[in-house]
Amino acid sequence: MTNEPAHGHADHSSSPHSGRLADLVAAPTAAPRFSQAFPPATLAKIAVITALFVWLTAWQYEGLVTRWIIDTNWSHGFIIPLFSMFLIYLRWDELLRAPRRTCLWGLPIVLLAIVGMFAGVWPLPNAMLQRANMVFLLFGLVLYLAGPHVIRLTWLPILFLLFAVPLPDLIYGRIAGPLQEVAASGSTFLLRLFGVQIHATRSHLRLLSVNGNVHNLTVAEACAGMRLLMAFAALGVAMAYVETRPLWQRITLVLAGIPIAVLCNVVRVTITSTMYVLDKPELGDDFMHHFTGMLMLIPALVLLWLLSKLLQALFVEDEEEDASPAGTEGTA
Repeated sequence: MTNEPAHGHADHSSSPHSGRLADLVAAPTAAPRFSQAFPPATLAKIAVITALFVWLTAWQYEGLVTRWIIDTNWSHGFIIPLFSMFLIYLRWDELLRAPRRTCLWGLPIVLLAIVGMFAGVWPLPNAMLQRANMVFLLFGLVLYLAGPHVIRLTWLPILFLLFAVPLPDLIYGRIAGPLQEVAASGSTFLLRLFGVQIHATRSHLRLLSVNGNVHNLTVAEACAGMRLLMAFAALGVAMAYVETRPLWQRITLVLAGIPIAVLCNVVRVTITSTMYVLDKPELGDDFMHHFTGMLMLIPALVLLWLLSKLLQALFVEDEEEDASPAGTEGTA
């Protein structure tokens, strides 16, 4: 039995206004042009605020850039701001559509950041405190001037800049020390699997070469893996932000950068130590030490990418099905 349409019922299926409400809500609105989202008056205000921010923080730039240049553990600081801009670019259309308004919650963050920045000069001399509060000042300004909708899209690119802030030597040493011991123990384990006679005492290695020579090595702070650790913690954060995924997957990607960096550094120390096993100390001291530092970026990237794909495969998105298919309307 079929149901006949009611008498006089018009077919509006071809009307542009006949779409379901859910479809109309889900349809993305086109992003406005840049000139529409940022008229000249708004651009002028942004220029003034940017100039004030630079004037207030410019005294820190030289010391920060110098640290990036002379300390290879923080040379990635040059890349972090560029990556932050790339993360903003990925959400550019959403930013153009986001409504902007003044949010007073940003004002106390601005004031606290200014106080904290200068407190890092006196009475608590601390370069990290000075530099980190530059980032918090930027966060507070965006929240205060643009509002919660904009900060929801930009909070991570802004706070991502903290990865470019060098840690104090005391904190750095507390982290690098255990990493040195892990690298020494891990490489000792791997070399013993291949029959190498090697003994590890904390971060010191004593091994016997194929020609019977004894080599004493030390896993220095430069080999502790801090550069890999910081780089892949930052990369894990970026990968968690770029793609839409559940919170537990984002947290997993962020945390995964730590063991991946540690594992790759163990392999790096193992390869360098192998040069001494082969009685090629000139390679272990110079070429292999620096070459493997760059080489390990490849397997670390691959592992992080594979983990990202695995997490995506584990997450199955449930799609809602229509309770009543179209075209089955009828009268009793």
